[in-house]
Amino acid sequence: MIGDDRYMTESLKLHQGPGLNGLFQAAARPKGYALHIPERAPDSLLLKPDTLKLLDILVCKLGDSRGSYRVGLPFEEFLRLAGYAVTDTNKDFVRHRLKESIALLGKLSVDWQEDQYTYHDVRFFSEITYRNSCVYACFSGEMAQYLLNCPIMRLPLSLLNISGKSRHSYLLGRRCLVHNESNKDRKLQTIRVEILLAACPRIPGPASQEMRTPSALERKVILPFTRAMKTLKECGILTWTFQEPVCRDSYEGFSQSIVEFRVRGNTVSALPAEPAAKRVCGPFDSDWFHALQG
Repeated sequence: MIGDDRYMTESLKLHQGPGLNGLFQAAARPKGYALHIPERAPDSLLLKPDTLKLLDILVCKLGDSRGSYRVGLPFEEFLRLAGYAVTDTNKDFVRHRLKESIALLGKLSVDWQEDQYTYHDVRFFSEITYRNSCVYACFSGEMAQYLLNCPIMRLPLSLLNISGKSRHSYLLGRRCLVHNESNKDRKLQTIRVEILLAACPRIPGPASQEMRTPSALERKVILPFTRAMKTLKECGILTWTFQEPVCRDSYEGFSQSIVEFRVRGNTVSALPAEPAAKRVCGPFDSDWFHALQG
């Protein structure tokens, strides 16, 4: 298990806010949050965990870029961060999926509401490409300035490293960390299962025909959820338990159950947000960016 000191040193710094976090609530988007990708229907915009990991890593790179909106991510660094062994087989498998993620993120824009202000059709990237075994990305000015003004959350490497075979754990773990960050004065956190399930679009919802019997609920919802939470505990990210009683007879009853959890390293206060550098990419930046790709 990872100790508290190692947890704090082996983590990235993620600027996060509703404009980013809404992407991770695919099963129940926040009110006013919408995704747009040209030529894609809204109900098909289900982003894969590796795509969301890539986005989080690039946002962390943005926070380290000293005011530039341009970041680079070597392919092998992504493999290691995302929990893949650097082998030729994994390279071939992940490279194809990475290029698909890049193509999707390059077209993605979002709407959301925050503090009585409505953001409309804000693109994450003005440019993102893969060349010479590296991801090169330039955040759009509006998104970069928004993110750099958002608070910082620790993103543990142990969470990023979680295997893709545990398809719900990254999303559940990230949602718990966001909740923890919003309630830093509490060591022990409580959250409804329905809020956590909103981050798990591949767990069937209450309208699914698969949820007709308690045995189906147990097999399709409760077991995948508890296994994913156990993985987070095994990786040293958090400890957790259900508040009793837990309803296992209906989706509605289970979704209203309460999870108690404690994030590792929660005794350390939140890092202050770094001020956003009011910078506009000029011609020199563009030359530098394309020179790197060459």
